[in-house]
Amino acid sequence: MNGREIDRLKSRLPWEACLLADISSRGLDAGIARLGAFAAWLRESTTERPLISLLVAFEFGFAAGKWGPRHAQR
Repeated sequence: MNGREIDRLKSRLPWEACLLADISSRGLDAGIARLGAFAAWLRESTTERPLISLLVAFEFGFAAGKWGPRHAQR
């Protein structure tokens, strides 16, 4: 690379970094909103159907316990 190309890239860097920061911020906001909606749905689901929620939690815990030690030993 020559000096002119480096200067051109340095001049573009602040603008593109700002654009990437904006995209990242929007993605994070959308992800947080989705997680909030999922948490609200989960809260409502557990109050309406506690036995099914207990069963799903047990299955999840069983799967995590079964997969956990195998991967931890590697």
